[in-house]
Amino acid sequence: MGNAMTPFAIHGVQMTANQKNDVVGDSKAPPLSPNAAALRDAVDQANAMVAESAPKLKVQSVAASLTAATKKTTALPPDSCQQYIWLSFFFDGTGNNLDADVGTQKHSNVAKLYRAHTPTTRSNGIYGIYIPGVGTYFKEVGDDGGSTLGLGTGRMGDARLDWALKQFDKLLSPHIARAKSPGNTIREVNVALFGFSRGAALARAFSNHLLRDRCTQDKQGNWRLKNGGYRLRIRFMGIFDTVASVGLPMSTNNVSVVATAFGVKQIIDTRLLSRNYIACWPQALAYAKGAAPGADPAPGVYDGHSDWGGLMAIPHMVEDVRHFIAAHELRNSFPVDSVSVLVDGRVAKPEQFHETVFPGVHSDVGGSYRPGEGARSLDGRAKLGLIPLHNMYQLAVDAGVPLLPKTAWGENQFSDFDMDPSMLELYNYYQSKVRGMSNLGPLMNAHMSLYYAWRFRAIRRKANGDSSEAAAISRKSNEFQAERVTLDQQIAGLGKKNDAAMRALSQADARRTAYLQSNYGNPDLPDLKAYDQKIAEAKSQYDMTKDELLRAKAKRDALPDMTKFASLVQMYDQQLLADVQAIRQAYTAKGLFGGAPNTGKRQELRPHYRALMDAYENEYIHNNGLKDEKIISFFDNLVHDSLSGFAKDATLPSDPRVVYLGGDEKYKYAMIEKKPGADVLQYASVDQKNPTEAAV
Repeated sequence: MGNAMTPFAIHGVQMTANQKNDVVGDSKAPPLSPNAAALRDAVDQANAMVAESAPKLKVQSVAASLTAATKKTTALPPDSCQQYIWLSFFFDGTGNNLDADVGTQKHSNVAKLYRAHTPTTRSNGIYGIYIPGVGTYFKEVGDDGGSTLGLGTGRMGDARLDWALKQFDKLLSPHIARAKSPGNTIREVNVALFGFSRGAALARAFSNHLLRDRCTQDKQGNWRLKNGGYRLRIRFMGIFDTVASVGLPMSTNNVSVVATAFGVKQIIDTRLLSRNYIACWPQALAYAKGAAPGADPAPGVYDGHSDWGGLMAIPHMVEDVRHFIAAHELRNSFPVDSVSVLVDGRVAKPEQFHETVFPGVHSDVGGSYRPGEGARSLDGRAKLGLIPLHNMYQLAVDAGVPLLPKTAWGENQFSDFDMDPSMLELYNYYQSKVRGMSNLGPLMNAHMSLYYAWRFRAIRRKANGDSSEAAAISRKSNEFQAERVTLDQQIAGLGKKNDAAMRALSQADARRTAYLQSNYGNPDLPDLKAYDQKIAEAKSQYDMTKDELLRAKAKRDALPDMTKFASLVQMYDQQLLADVQAIRQAYTAKGLFGGAPNTGKRQELRPHYRALMDAYENEYIHNNGLKDEKIISFFDNLVHDSLSGFAKDATLPSDPRVVYLGGDEKYKYAMIEKKPGADVLQYASVDQKNPTEAAV
């Protein structure tokens, strides 16, 4: 009957838990405590985790969109002055910035959904709040953007979180003041949260902070604002491929600090040659007794869940959670945080929490590649990220989020959502090949099986002289480099302008100081005001030129750099072949004294690695590799190579992706002390004192 699912309740929240918890665990980890609240889990360990395959997509008509957009709107009498407030927060992904990406067709799905939101108006109480991604320019929090710490560790994510919470207070304040009049009471405060990558992590952290700091729960279980007692509902959370990686990320565990100074090749070589990382060698990861799942390519103390990154467990009071996971992502620096958690030793999530696997890598699902970046999706209307965008838009509208119906769309919205029908047809065909599975591990392995079949075919074709990919990479790299030259020239001019403004400000301040000194500290008040006015004018000019400069730098930071991409693709191709040979050695090599190979060893391959080896042997040993032209076209044209585009950690192309459950700090394997009050912080909507027992 497959994985039997037993429902149980945690304070009124319907949950599902898998009874086959023997498949959840890690052979390298100590036994789980029965009440462990979190577990990091490799993809092929995750057989117990319910997940949905991304649906086939049919683009909805304008009329249907209008109907869906209005059907859940709360009705009030025409003359009612009662208030229904709606605040939608949009947390963009690492390196994604609404302003910097204008005109590049690079906007993330979060930015596009923000642009499709009903315009902010106090009169109807609807607000859309956009938060630029970490590592990008965000004037309001003092982030100049482009910092290595911002991009690599999520620095200034806490500043974005604080700013969003203050916006909640600021926007709600006039409505609370108005509600002091009895006829203007606030009936509900509704919240929607969207996020991608670290922005998705921020959205999850925001939900916990909002409940912990600004709300309390009444006897009926409803959440109410401490300020006024008005009911608060988090109606919808739409998140794309959550990656926390706050502080030192998980990938730090298998990276030599010394090797980082010499580039990615040395980083990988150190992982594969140093006995400090023997547990991370592919031949060690690939096998387990009974082929038990559980490969962990980066075990160790670092988990990327520092500070706000430790607030990944979503409160159960969120009424509709939609999490879209990237099927083909595998970078150690980008482990995904599932919406499932471990409760009393069981993988569980409320019934209204949905996790859906979409084909593509991290930014294919988040939607933020430039057309032609990585020699994929040369037409902006043929980007794979448009599929999850359309899905999330419709799910949000169905949940009552005040997104604009298509009848009210303008040029920006139609451009953001425009999709090539042939790409949609190709996507739907691909999806027909990975159906029939409902658990995360097998589903992701099915996607990776097709990917590896395509990858080995591509490697073999390139070895036989096919240079089409290299030529496409070269063309796009040259285009982006020409664009970079133009931006560099613009930045140089703006830099000079900003330097001049800074000198003018310094001179204005010096003249004021000299005036004070010449008058022995007894200045004429009108004269002093005149000097102050000059300083204010100079400061305003300096602020303006600095803003112009940082905006231009943000555009340059967002520009793809493909100068090394072709060589990195080749390096990872060769590394994948080397990984396979290291794994195959265990069951193909002859014995020490010339005996027969240990062919039975192959039966111990973990599920992820079995898919890898099947794909390799079908292509190279049996000459029966991938021949489906539509699947080949799907990968050739749509799925990006995020590993070659990143190349900053020790990820091997044979590694499985890592999945976290709820927050790693409570699990002894992470070797981090349990933080006081962590239960309250992570599970704001669950009474931890009296956990409900699971029904048998």
